[in-house]
Amino acid sequence: MSAGSQVYLRRELVCQGDTIKLRYGEKPEDSPYLWAHMKTYTEITARVFSGLCLVNCLSTPLHVSEAMLSAARSIKPNLYVIADISTSSQHIENVHVTRLGITSLVRDDVGSSERQEDWGYQSLFGKEPVGAFCQPSHRPLIPAVTHTMLMDRSHNHHSPIQIINIIIIIVQLSTMKENQQYTCWNSEAHTSSQVNLQTGMLAVKLALNRLHHKLAAEGFSQVYVEQLDECVVAVTRHCPSSHQSVVAVLRRAIKNPETHYYTNDVPPMLIPGRIKEVVVEARTIVNRTNSNKKDDNMSALPNCTIDIKEHIQLNDSKLVKKADMVSKHNSVLQEVAFEKFTPGSIIIFRVTLEPRSHEKLGALRSHLIQFSPQYQTGSLADNSTPSILTKPLMIIMSKLTLADMNVLLYHCDAEEREDGRGCYNIPSWLPLNYGGLQGLMSVLAEIRPKNDLGHPLCDNLRQGDWMMDYVSNRLLAKEGALGEVGHWFQAMFGYLKHIPRYLVPCYFDSIIQGAYNTALEAVFKRMSSFVQNGSSLVKQLALGSVQMCGVDHSWAMPTISPHLKDVQSSFNEVTKEEQCFVSLAAGLPHFCAGVFRCWGRDTFISLRGLLLLTGRYLEARNIILAFGGTLHHGLIPNLLGSGTNVRYNCRDSVWWWLQCIQEYCTLVPDGVSILKCPVKRMYPNISEQKPYGAGEQPLYDVIQEVMQRHMHGIQFRETNAGPQLDSNMTDEGFNVEAAVDQTTGFISGGNRFNCGTWMDKMGESERAHNKGIPATPRDGSAVEIVGLCKSTVRWIVKLHNNGHFPYAAVNICRGGQTYSESYAKWDLKIQENFEKKFYIPHDPKDYEGKQPELVHKRGIYKDSFGSSSPWCDYQLRTNFPIAMVVAPELFTVEKAWEALGIAERKLLGPLGMKTLDPE
Repeated sequence: MSAGSQVYLRRELVCQGDTIKLRYGEKPEDSPYLWAHMKTYTEITARVFSGLCLVNCLSTPLHVSEAMLSAARSIKPNLYVIADISTSSQHIENVHVTRLGITSLVRDDVGSSERQEDWGYQSLFGKEPVGAFCQPSHRPLIPAVTHTMLMDRSHNHHSPIQIINIIIIIVQLSTMKENQQYTCWNSEAHTSSQVNLQTGMLAVKLALNRLHHKLAAEGFSQVYVEQLDECVVAVTRHCPSSHQSVVAVLRRAIKNPETHYYTNDVPPMLIPGRIKEVVVEARTIVNRTNSNKKDDNMSALPNCTIDIKEHIQLNDSKLVKKADMVSKHNSVLQEVAFEKFTPGSIIIFRVTLEPRSHEKLGALRSHLIQFSPQYQTGSLADNSTPSILTKPLMIIMSKLTLADMNVLLYHCDAEEREDGRGCYNIPSWLPLNYGGLQGLMSVLAEIRPKNDLGHPLCDNLRQGDWMMDYVSNRLLAKEGALGEVGHWFQAMFGYLKHIPRYLVPCYFDSIIQGAYNTALEAVFKRMSSFVQNGSSLVKQLALGSVQMCGVDHSWAMPTISPHLKDVQSSFNEVTKEEQCFVSLAAGLPHFCAGVFRCWGRDTFISLRGLLLLTGRYLEARNIILAFGGTLHHGLIPNLLGSGTNVRYNCRDSVWWWLQCIQEYCTLVPDGVSILKCPVKRMYPNISEQKPYGAGEQPLYDVIQEVMQRHMHGIQFRETNAGPQLDSNMTDEGFNVEAAVDQTTGFISGGNRFNCGTWMDKMGESERAHNKGIPATPRDGSAVEIVGLCKSTVRWIVKLHNNGHFPYAAVNICRGGQTYSESYAKWDLKIQENFEKKFYIPHDPKDYEGKQPELVHKRGIYKDSFGSSSPWCDYQLRTNFPIAMVVAPELFTVEKAWEALGIAERKLLGPLGMKTLDPE
C-alpha cells in the first residue's frame, strides 16, 4: 500500500475475483514499468487481432485507455474496439465512446427484466426501426448512438448454469481443471452422446444463421424490439420495399427453473398483416428423471433436449393455440395466442401484408416513383387509378401562380384564421408554424434524419386521419389549380388510409416531401434566371418572396387604375368582381393579417429582393402604383391599414418607394414605361379629400409631386391624432414635418417626440419614465434618407436627359415669389455638403461641426445631422452603409473603407449588426 493511502477509510479498492487494480498515476513517469509493459502488451495484441475488447472499461483511468488505444492504432489504424461500459448514465457512455473511439458497446442483459427501461436501448440495435422514413440520397450527418451488442450474460456475470436461453448459452469451463471430453461429432448421430448440425442447439443455431443470411440478402434492414412481459421478447425484422416481416418471439429463462415456478400464461401478440408460415419453432425440454446421471462428455445442459421444426404452417405449430384476424384503425392484424410456450422457447413467423393493404401500398409506391426511383421496388399497377393521378404532379403544380404557392407552402396561423381555419394543432405538442406544406416539412426535417417515430406528429398520424384530411381539405376549399392539388392529395391519402398504421408516418412523409420538392421546382421555374441559375443559398432566400407575398381580401391593397393591363381579379357575392394582387407582409407571424399587414417602409425596403430580383415584375408594378395612389402631403403611408386606418407618420417610406421605382426602371425590361402608367389617386388635391379614385395621373406626375412637396416643406398633424390613434405618443409627436434644407440640399424633419425612420421604438413605460419618448427620434437629417434623396435626384436628372421625365426642376416659394431649382443643382448641393457635414475626420482642425466636444470616435460617418439633441448626431449606427449602397458617389473610397472597418469591429456580432455602438 502506498504512503498516504486511505484505502481503509475510503472506497479506493474494488475487490473482484478476476480483477487486479493497478496504479498508473497521471503520466508514464509516475509508473514507467507498468506503462511500458501494458503498452507492449497492447501493441502485441493489436498485431495479432483485428479488434480489442476493453473489459471493465470504467475501472481503467480514461487517460490510460486513450494512451493504450493510441499505441494500438499506430499498429492497426482500423482497429475494432469493443467496450463493456456497465453504467446507466448516457453521458458517461458518450464521454468514453467519444474519447476512446469505441466501435461497439457490449450491453449485458442480465437483470434487464428488473430494469424495463433498458429495453429502450434495444430498439437501437438495428440499422433502422420498422417503419423508418425513406431517406434522401443527401441527408445531414447527425449524432447517433454507438452500435451495441446485446448479450444475455457477459463474462462479468456468473449466472447458474441452469438458467436456460434458446438464443445464447454460455458454457462455464475451466481450462485448467476440466477433464471431460468434447461430445463426439457424428454426421449421422442418433444418440445424445453424439452431435451434428441437425441435433440440439446446433440445429437451432444453424436455422437462425440461415435465416439471418437470407434476411440480410433480401433487404430486411429494419428492426423493432418489443418486450411483451418480464420474460417474453419479440424481435421484428422488416423489409422496407416488399414490407414483409419476420417476427421472432422468444421466452427467456431469467431465473433458475429449479427454484422458480414459470406459469404457462403468455400474453397474446398482435402482428400487423397475415402470418404466411412458421419459419422456425423450437423449445427446450427438461428431462428431470436423469438429473443425477453422470455424463463423461462436456455438456452445458445435460438434462435438456431441443425440439425444433422448420417451415411449417401455423396450424401445425405446437406453440400457437390460435391466431385470429382482427381489425383495428383500418388495419388488419393477426392476434396470436400461445400455448406450451415454456422458458427457452422460440417461434419465428414470416408475415406478409393483408392482400388489400398490399394492393394499396403497391399502387401508392407506383405513384411515388415520380419523386424517386427507390419506390420502383414493390410497386404495383393500379387498375382503378383516380383521374387526378393519371398525370404527373408537376403538370398540376405548373398551373399555380406564385401567389397560389404562398397558400400551398406557407400561411401562418393568423393568415389561416382569416380563412376560418388556423394551423394544424398536434395534440400534446404544438401547432404547426404554417398551414401549408412548410409547416409539416419543418417538423419532418427534424424527425426524418433521426427516424424519431415516437414524435407526437407520428403518433397523431398512426392514431387517425385528421392530419391528412387537414392537408387536402384546406386546398379543396380553394378554387382553380389549388383545388386540383387538393384533389391530388386526397387521392394519394386515399391509399395511405388503407395501409398498416405503423407505415403511415413513413409514406405520409414521402407524399409531403415529394409534393414539397415538386412545388419548389415549380416555384423556381416561375422566377428569374438569377434565381434559376443561382446557388442553393439564392434559391432558399428567394423562397422568402413566396413566403411574404400573398393575396387575401381581408387585407386587400388599394385598387389601381382599371386601364392597366394584366390586373388579376376575383369574384364575390357582394361586389361581383374585384381586383386582387399580392401585398407584402411586414413580418411573420404578427404582421401578416388584418390592418397591420401592409407597411409602406417595410414593403419598399424589401420589394427589390422579394419581387424584382425574383422576376415578379407585374406584382412589383402593381404594389408601386397602389402605394402611389395613397400619396398624401407628399408622403406615402407608414401603415397602410387596408386603406381605412392609414398613418402618414414616417419620413423615409416615400424615399424607399422612389428607390424601388428607380430599381424597377433599371432591372425590368422596358422598366421606364412604368413612369407613364396611370395612378389612381386617393387624395388628388391636398386642400380637399375627394372621393377615392376621383383622379388619375401618370406616375411621373406623382413623383414630381413628392419632390415638389418636400422642396416646398411638409407640415401637418395626423388625422385623428390622440390616444385613440396611438396611446403612447405625446401630443407633439403627432405633428409631422419634413423639408429640404436649402443650404445643404438634405431632407430634414421630425421632432424629438416622434420617430420618422425605421428605428421607431416608442417608449411605453410610465414606471421607467419613457412613455411617449422615442428611443431614437433621429430628427434632423438622417443619413440614409439623405442617401436615398441623392439617389433619387441623380436618377431624375438622368431620366430627364434621356427624355423619360418631363420635369427638370422644382419650384420654391420665398417671400411671395416663386423660384426654380433644377434637379442638377440639387444633386450637386447634396454632393458638396455630404462629407462636410457627416464625416468626422481624424484631424480636429478639419472638422466643421459646432460641438466638437461630442465627438467620441473619428473616421466614421455620423448617423444624423442637425438633430435637436446634438449628441445623437455623433452616434455610430448601422445606417450609413444604406446611403453607401444607394449613393456611393457621396463617399470617398478610403474614408468609406475605414468607416466600414470600424463598424465591423464595433457593431458586427455573430448574428448580425448591432444598431448602436455599445461604447
